[in-house]
Amino acid sequence: MIKLLYPGELVREGDVIKKASSSVTLITTKENNIIVDTSSPDKREVIIEELKKLNLEPKDIDVVINTHLHHDHIGNNDLFENAKIYASQNEFIVGCKGCKLYAEEEEIEGFIPIEKFEDDEITIIKTPGHTYGSISVIYGDYVVVGDAIPLKDNYYKNIPPRVRVDERACLGSLKRIKMLKKNIITGHDGIIYI
Repeated sequence: MIKLLYPGELVREGDVIKKASSSVTLITTKENNIIVDTSSPDKREVIIEELKKLNLEPKDIDVVINTHLHHDHIGNNDLFENAKIYASQNEFIVGCKGCKLYAEEEEIEGFIPIEKFEDDEITIIKTPGHTYGSISVIYGDYVVVGDAIPLKDNYYKNIPPRVRVDERACLGSLKRIKMLKKNIITGHDGIIYI
């Protein structure tokens, strides 16, 4: 089962982001209750209420997968105290064009490399560009893409997200996601049904 608990929101004034809160998706497999992205702290009660509607509590979540580590996607990771929290190791690249400079060891604490995640019903793909380590989560006919496609317009107009580390990689990730021909749960704008 897959359920969008919160569709996300992104409010801009010109080029300035005034408010950002990511989508929050629940995936229930035979093995795990998974949350993909946990949004911003002001969405905590929304998440709890949506879980209650499904007879779940935060303690029932086994796994949190962060598509990337921007604050508006990890703001409620601590809500899921029983969950293992996964992210790409490449999220800890703090570097520059043509080089890779990794963050300090203590900044990596609390996250398990996504390469160690195992669930036969889930496929993880790399979708870099917005950040070096952005990933997307495939489950059935859906792909949860984080900010590889933050808004529906990015998909329909074939434009990369405004915030990015690599425009070419963004466009490659966008193309890769489109080729999947699956319903897309965007980072901040609900679902695109294919």
